Amino acid sequence: MRVSGDNVQDSRGLYRGTILYVLTRFPVVTETFILNELREMRRQGIRYHLFAFRLDREMAARPPYNEISATELPRPWAPEVIRANGCIWADSWPLVYRLLCSRACRKLHHFFQAVYLADWVKRHDISHIHAHYAYQSTSAARVAACLAGIGYSFTAHANDIYKSDWKIREKIADAAFCVTCTGYNARYLREHYAQSCPDKIFKIYHGIDFKQFSPGSDRARRTGRSIRILSVGRLREKKGFPFLIEACSLLIDQGLSVKATIVGEGRDRRDLEAMIVKKGLEDVVTLTGAIPHSEVARLLEDADIFVLPCIIASDRSRDGIPNVILEAMAMRLPVISTTVSAIPEAVEHGKTGILVPPGDAPALAGAISRLANSPDECIKMGDAGRKKVMEKFDLGSNTRSLISLFKEALRPRP
Repeated sequence: MRVSGDNVQDSRGLYRGTILYVLTRFPVVTETFILNELREMRRQGIRYHLFAFRLDREMAARPPYNEISATELPRPWAPEVIRANGCIWADSWPLVYRLLCSRACRKLHHFFQAVYLADWVKRHDISHIHAHYAYQSTSAARVAACLAGIGYSFTAHANDIYKSDWKIREKIADAAFCVTCTGYNARYLREHYAQSCPDKIFKIYHGIDFKQFSPGSDRARRTGRSIRILSVGRLREKKGFPFLIEACSLLIDQGLSVKATIVGEGRDRRDLEAMIVKKGLEDVVTLTGAIPHSEVARLLEDADIFVLPCIIASDRSRDGIPNVILEAMAMRLPVISTTVSAIPEAVEHGKTGILVPPGDAPALAGAISRLANSPDECIKMGDAGRKKVMEKFDLGSNTRSLISLFKEALRPRP
């Protein structure tokens, strides 16, 4: 890592210069954890630039995403990319050639964009590069940092660890540090990819902005109505929504009045709609599609139980701790989920919610029935859940932990 004479500490304790964030896509409606981190970094006085391989300009112009200034990486054939590659190749062609031959980027056009980033970094006051997801964003950060002579780091999440593991070992070895959002992920990375450098792996939970999630003082269930179940997530296999629909069918057969709302969009929508019709649950289960995050908070306020029956999908993809589980806990909702991955790090069985085996609809129905018939237990679990997320998943505190890693990475070395 290059340390220049200008890299001295400022009044806030972080060394001068700006951090460059690299994302695969921005914004993404289901990735509120990245938006929260960026907003809190700015609130705590940290300067950064943000590049994304794909930028949804229409969404980025709307609140709350318009609080973040983002730039889309130019296409590989753009004149500025061609010029940047010419400059970097002329200046450092042996290093560029070695990186190219080692397939530091999985796709050739991503490599040219990474070289563009290196040229951009060298022309601006950039001290460190940080990427989210161990996909092309981290590959580009690694190449750009190497060519610019600075350090880089990245945050690994879920699918990028378990489904696509492209050069993760090399990315960790070359990085200043690797952050991941659960203890389960941290153990997996140390055991499978960071045996030679386990101290580079850090667990920092996603943070919740509690100003957005302020439940009413009374969580008592409204009498004379069906049990209201809420679930939120992409309509994909790993979320396990077919098991929730099956559980609702079992509960109706048992004579329990339930209403389930599933918020989200995805490729499995048609299959879920067909399942709802086949089981005659059109008046029981509602698929809302994607809705604004502010509307999700209102639905959380109105629900009795939050359910997310996650599974490990056939392609090995799985969740870490879905942010919406933390949001439900922050809203003092009892949570029913499964033992998949790191979910037990948030949902403590019998204390903040109920955990059932993945893919077990009868067990899921049993857990819902238990809470439906125990309103006092719902209130107790909801109170314990909010207390836990406030202690372990506070956005300000967890962002400060990340900033401390940046400070250490930027500290001048002898």
